Amino acid sequence: MGFKEDAAAKLQAAYTTALSDAAVNCNYTDFIDFIIDNTHLTYKYVLFTALLSKATDPTINALCLQKKSTLPGAYDARTVCHKVIVPFEMETLEKALGGSNEPFLNKPARFPELSKDNAVRRGNDQTLLNSLCDNLPQITTSEEAYNCLVYLLRKLIIIRDKQENMTVFTVERSSNLPARLISYMEKALEQSYEGEVLTLLVAGAYHLLYNKPNAKVEVHPVNQSGASGREVSDLDIYVDGNLVASNELKDKDYSETDIRHAADKVLHAGGTKMLFVEGPRSNANGTFVPGIEDEYLNRNFLLRVISYRNLLSSIIGSVDSIDAHEFMRFILETAHETKFKEDVITYLDSLAQEELGLSRENDEAENTEDK
Repeated sequence: MGFKEDAAAKLQAAYTTALSDAAVNCNYTDFIDFIIDNTHLTYKYVLFTALLSKATDPTINALCLQKKSTLPGAYDARTVCHKVIVPFEMETLEKALGGSNEPFLNKPARFPELSKDNAVRRGNDQTLLNSLCDNLPQITTSEEAYNCLVYLLRKLIIIRDKQENMTVFTVERSSNLPARLISYMEKALEQSYEGEVLTLLVAGAYHLLYNKPNAKVEVHPVNQSGASGREVSDLDIYVDGNLVASNELKDKDYSETDIRHAADKVLHAGGTKMLFVEGPRSNANGTFVPGIEDEYLNRNFLLRVISYRNLLSSIIGSVDSIDAHEFMRFILETAHETKFKEDVITYLDSLAQEELGLSRENDEAENTEDK
């Protein structure tokens, strides 16, 4: 077997150990916690790759990122990450690390090796890089690396299971009313979280409208590039693989350029219509809306600027059956998978407990014990 196959076997063995009660002695728990609990996605994959590779072959240099590194023990870290870790993290760990498809293509992993002199942003990024440079060389044996790998996997298993539990809940049947769901949305939109709340709520409403096997509501995080490779607008809807609706969402003031840029992207992708949705904090910087709507209409493209209230009321008012449980399941699952902020997920979840009677078995058990 080659190194890639050996690494895959070692990862599976470490995962089996992580699932067991076997005691492991990892002397670098604080270091691993610091990297994994931080927000920098690339360095999480760099750490995972270094530990797995070192556990597989003690002669490799854990600081190396590329085979062309001049350091002794250089190896092809990118292949280990993309061919072994990424599919395992996607399928077995259910994106607990972040769900990146090709993390080593990001700038921090493009250097031949980790070095404190690598060009990174000052502050948190530099601190993370320094920690990796200081700690990884101290893990010198495969046994040490394996124990650290098991510790890392146990952390990721906890994250995975917590995410799964987030989407296992019940919702009061009395919440399956248009008025209850709209009320929840209005209260949720008292907070913006940089437009992420608006995006998730509109996506959830569309999901209820298009809830069938051949349809997909595809959400793209605010201010992030889409991982799907076919992102057109903030929220795209496909039926039988064909783009049928595009929505650009704004919860802050916008200019004519913002609308043109969004509409032209949809046009370029072959779309024939787009809704530009104004959130509660959104206003046009000028009186250009009627003119630009007419202009695109004359180009055989339907562009409409619409308020979130009108859009949500129209969608919820058109759905044949309100399912508050399915609405919450979709927005929480989508938020996790699409890497929305954890604060947004916690906020929407907590509000649903208050407004829609969302509860989990653990919550019920605790309530029973309190009684």
